[in-house]
Amino acid sequence: MMKKWLKAAELGFEKWGRAVVRFRWGVLVLSVLGLGGLFAQLPQLKFDTSTEGFFHEDDPALLQYERFKHQFGNDRAVVLMIEPEEVFAPETLKRLASLHADLESRLPHLDEIISLVNATSVRGEADQLIVEDLLENWPETPEAREALRQRVMNNPLYRDQIISEDGRLTAMVIRPVALVGEVAPEEDSGLLDFDGSGSAGTSDLLDFESSAAPEAGAPDLLGFEETPDPLAGPSAQAAGGVHELTLDEETEFMQVIREVVDSYRADDFRIYAAGMMVMESDIMNSMKSNMPRFTAIALGLITVLLFALFRRVSGVVLPLLTVVLALLSSLGLMAANGQPFTIISQILPSFLLAVGVGYSVHLLTIFYQELSQQPEPHEAIVQALAHSGLAILITSLTTAGGLLSFAGSGLAPVGNLGLYGAIGVMIAVAITLTTLPALLAVSRFAPTHPDQTPKPGRDSWLVRAGLLAVRRPWAVLGVSAVLAAVSLVSATQLRFEHDPVAWMPEGHDLRVSNAAINKEMKGASIAEVVVYGQGENAFKSRDLLNALEDFNRQAETVQVGALAVGKSTSMADTLKQIHQALNENRSDFYAIPQDSDLIAQELLLFENSGGDDLERQVDPLYTAARVTVKLPWVNANAYGPVLDELDQVASRTFGELGEARITGMVPLLARTAILMIASMIDSYLIAAGIITLLMMLVLGSWKLGLWSILPNFLPIILGLGVMHWVGLPLDVMSILVGSIALGLAVDDTIHFFHHFQRYYHETGSVEESVRQTLRTTGQAMLFTSVVLSIGFFTYIISEMNNLFSFGLITGLTILFAFLADLLVAPALMSLLHRKDSASVH
Repeated sequence: MMKKWLKAAELGFEKWGRAVVRFRWGVLVLSVLGLGGLFAQLPQLKFDTSTEGFFHEDDPALLQYERFKHQFGNDRAVVLMIEPEEVFAPETLKRLASLHADLESRLPHLDEIISLVNATSVRGEADQLIVEDLLENWPETPEAREALRQRVMNNPLYRDQIISEDGRLTAMVIRPVALVGEVAPEEDSGLLDFDGSGSAGTSDLLDFESSAAPEAGAPDLLGFEETPDPLAGPSAQAAGGVHELTLDEETEFMQVIREVVDSYRADDFRIYAAGMMVMESDIMNSMKSNMPRFTAIALGLITVLLFALFRRVSGVVLPLLTVVLALLSSLGLMAANGQPFTIISQILPSFLLAVGVGYSVHLLTIFYQELSQQPEPHEAIVQALAHSGLAILITSLTTAGGLLSFAGSGLAPVGNLGLYGAIGVMIAVAITLTTLPALLAVSRFAPTHPDQTPKPGRDSWLVRAGLLAVRRPWAVLGVSAVLAAVSLVSATQLRFEHDPVAWMPEGHDLRVSNAAINKEMKGASIAEVVVYGQGENAFKSRDLLNALEDFNRQAETVQVGALAVGKSTSMADTLKQIHQALNENRSDFYAIPQDSDLIAQELLLFENSGGDDLERQVDPLYTAARVTVKLPWVNANAYGPVLDELDQVASRTFGELGEARITGMVPLLARTAILMIASMIDSYLIAAGIITLLMMLVLGSWKLGLWSILPNFLPIILGLGVMHWVGLPLDVMSILVGSIALGLAVDDTIHFFHHFQRYYHETGSVEESVRQTLRTTGQAMLFTSVVLSIGFFTYIISEMNNLFSFGLITGLTILFAFLADLLVAPALMSLLHRKDSASVH
């Protein structure tokens, strides 16, 4: 029996419809004023594909990373690997020097470029320490070039940094400033620090939940009082005339690099570009080109389907107007609150278009049916709202509930998707229940043609399918159970993967470049280790520098499975070069001096000779030192064990001498993976709880509410099973499918059960109730499912594999949900109401 409050709610929507019709022009004016204010914010919408953008501003991992950058500079860089016919040939050296000079002269916000041209060369001459650029004296003769080659190949610090191990390739590292407005060093640093473009798995070594500041006794990383504290926030930095590189500035930086590099590319001078900045730029370019295309295609397909369904101009224009208003309002709200458009939120346009059209279609379907029965449009509007208003509102709440399950995510883009997606859904339903009826009330309608409404005596294939499920419920449920069991077994074999480079298609420059640099230069991914000593000048002591050297060498032996550390560098390597140069350049003196006073003297002599490498390796008071650990780019899951092992090596090596903390881009990506998995577990549970409660509420029965969940969980299990069968990875996009699809799938379920309850209350017959339900709302259910699935299927044309996977599985899940509502839901009703039906007959 239908609950009294449901009847009261329908009566309330009837009254609401009469109010909207009566004050239609006032409703439209208020709509224009309210939505117009949001539209005005659209030009302020920003894009952000950075790894840092995944974190909330107060995330401990991000704060720790910001402190690191503030002290030691930017670890984000562009790595160019150059493959000439011969590295040390005169023509190659000239091209390399020209490329270096062009980049240096044209790049805005440049911190440094490091290549064979200017890598720091340390040598001894008589009793002097000579610190100069590697090509300070140009090699004019074959003998000089051979001497240069020997010098480069014999320097351990150069190998796998600016020269490949076999000497066939050379690399160039281009790094922007960490903060715009800071005073950059006058000369380039010699310590080669590749970009942290890596991805990591879970690891307790990151210690992100603790304070970003070091323990008592460890120094403050900031070092210079005159430099604004990054932890004070962007506004404080801006007030000091200093700010982090903005998206526009970084885009300009990358654009200049691409223009210059493209002008130098040749068959005998191949250039491969990789690094975090290159990856983020490629994703940004792909997102900006794909999003308008997806939106346009979705709008075009929706237009065709709307015309096929209603065959009226109003049936096409009004739903499209409704969803476009909702979409632009949502994006305007994001812009007004300073929230950027990200790789995650790019699914919002197609999502909101599809969802918003569904709400309009359910209302218009009943409106046109009512209009065919009576010539008065205003009364048809009132009856349409009374009939469908509650179901539309409840479905919007379930969809918003599914999205809001993301709102508490530790990942900022996922949280924003949940929040602004839910707000967009509520804006869409508000427009559907206010603006759309007002627009209908001021419109004129031609008489309905006989073929525009279902024939009352003819059962459609939808009705026949539903009645088949009513008559053979055990067969339907048995087949469904078998499919669910097989899919569940397959779904449990899915493994989370996070590899943004693999999002690009086979043959893409980014994939080719990363593969080449992994193979020839041992990768371009970086984990940074900051070691805190005990007090000032700690890193002038023999014991701590020996430990630093020991850590470097042990780190280079770390290998877990197929992933091995490529190289580890620190101030210990610079000190060894200094000590060798001051001892007649003899290779047996390439070691840490075993006298602390001698160490202090050699470091001072190096600084006085013009060497600035130490600025990026140790803080001014010698209390904190940096170790740069280079890794190949691989799937994120492979990094966790390696980072764990590095943490153990650090603990054993430094002991009581110092405290080591790991930061940089690789650990940030590690935390991204950790938070993504944790967020999805929470969101699935929250979404399931919210939607179950809403189903109980709208159906007026806890028992019926619980049973109604089955047609919604089944499609998700089937979708995950398909992912495994076709070999698609569970990544940062496809892991969102569950909560999003659950919020969407339940919409048709609510419409089915809501109308079924209405007709069952009138007839007491399951068959007749299913027949009437599918006759009145079945077509709208089919249409909305097709529109929703098409909205997501548009992503399969994306060049990015993660969007392809997300769009395919979400679209299929929505179609599975429709079939579940068409077959499983009637079968359940047949079994649950069997006694009632028997008593009626």
